[in-house]
Amino acid sequence: MNPETVADARGFVYEPARGPKRRVLYEPRSDGRFERIESVWTGCTWRPTGREIVENVYRI
Repeated sequence: MNPETVADARGFVYEPARGPKRRVLYEPRSDGRFERIESVWTGCTWRPTGREIVENVYRI
C-alpha cells in the first residue's frame, strides 16, 4: 500500500478531477487542539498551501 493514497488517522490525500494531488493533515498541538495543514503535490514534494488551528477532529 502506498501511504500517500490511503486515508489514515492523521489525514488524507485526494485527487481532484483537474490539477495535482492534494493532502490534508491534522497535526496534534501541545494545547490539545490540532493544526490543519493543506498541501499540493508539486511532482516531487508536498508544498503547504494553507494552515489553521481547529478545536476538534472527528472520524465520521
